Amino acid sequence: MTEKQTQKLTSSELGMLWSSFIENTASKCFLKYGLSIVEDVEIKEVIKYAFDLSNKNIMQIKSIFENEKIPVPYGFSDSDVNVNAPRLYSDSFLCRYIEFMGRTGEVTYSLAHSTSARKDIRDLFRSYLFESATLFDKAADLLLKKGIFVRSPYIAYPTKNEYVEKENFLAGFLGEKRPLTAIEITHLATNIESNAVGTSFLMGFAQVATSKEVKKYLSKGLEIGKKHIEILAAVLKNDNTASPQTWDGSVPESTVSPFSDKLMLQLILTMNALSLGNYGTSLGGSPRRDIGLHYVRFIGEIGNYANDGTEIMITHGWMEKPPHTVDRQKIIKQN
Repeated sequence: MTEKQTQKLTSSELGMLWSSFIENTASKCFLKYGLSIVEDVEIKEVIKYAFDLSNKNIMQIKSIFENEKIPVPYGFSDSDVNVNAPRLYSDSFLCRYIEFMGRTGEVTYSLAHSTSARKDIRDLFRSYLFESATLFDKAADLLLKKGIFVRSPYIAYPTKNEYVEKENFLAGFLGEKRPLTAIEITHLATNIESNAVGTSFLMGFAQVATSKEVKKYLSKGLEIGKKHIEILAAVLKNDNTASPQTWDGSVPESTVSPFSDKLMLQLILTMNALSLGNYGTSLGGSPRRDIGLHYVRFIGEIGNYANDGTEIMITHGWMEKPPHTVDRQKIIKQN
C-alpha cells in the first residue's frame, strides 16, 4: 500500500484543508458575483481564472475528505450570493481583490505546504502555492497595464554599507527619530494597501447588510480600518516618504445585497485573521519602537473586533466548528 493509503492526515493537514475548503467556497461566491457585473474583458478573464481555481480546489479537497471518510464541510453555496443584484464594486476594485487573493494565497499555502507531511498533500498545497503566485502575477500585470497598480514608495539607493552604531536605532518616542528602513516602509505600505481593500469591502457590505447587528459591526470595522490607514500614513509622512496611492474604491449607492450576511461576515473574519498575521509580521520587522507600539495596539483592536464578529456568527448559527481534538473530560464525565 502507498503512503497516501496508510497514513492518516495530521492535525495541520486536516486543519489547512478544512480552512482552505471554507475560504474557497466563500471566494467562489464573491467571484461568481464579480463575473456577473464585470464589464472589462481583460479583468473578466482574470476573475474567471480565479473562479476556476477556487472551484477546482473545492472539488479536490472534497475528494480527499470523502476518501478519508471525513464529513465534507458545508461552506458557502449559491444560496449565499445573488448574481442579479446591482453593481456594488468597480471593475478596478475587482481586479485589485484578485491581486489581494493571490498575495494571500501565497502566504497561506506556503504555510500549509511547509506544515504538511504526506507527499500527496504537500504536492497539493505546492500546486496551490504556484497557482496563487500565477494569479497574483496575472492581476498585477493587468493592473500595471491599466496604470492602477499600487506601488510601494521609492527610496534612494544606499551608497555604502554600514553597521548600526547607536542604540537610538531602536528609539522612536523621544528625541530624534532615525529614518525608516526599507523593510519598515514595506510593512507600512503593505498594511495601508490591505486596509484600503478592507475598508472598500466594509463600505459596500455595511451599505447592503440586512441585519442591523451585522451592519453595526461592519460599520465599526470600517472606522477601525480608516483609523489604521491614517496612523500608518502619518508615519510615512513624518519621514517625508510618500504613502501608496490608492485605486478606485468607490461604492455605488445600491442597497440590494449580492451576498448573505453570513458570507459577508466570513469574508471580513478572514480579512481580520490576515490582518493579525500581517501586523505580527510587521511588528517583528520594525525595530523602531514607536512603530512597533502601533502594531501592538492594532493587533489588540483587530483581535477584539474579530472576537465580536465570531460571537455574531455563533449567535446566528453561521459558524462551522473546525476539526478538533476529542473532549476527554466530557467522555470521563459521561462514565
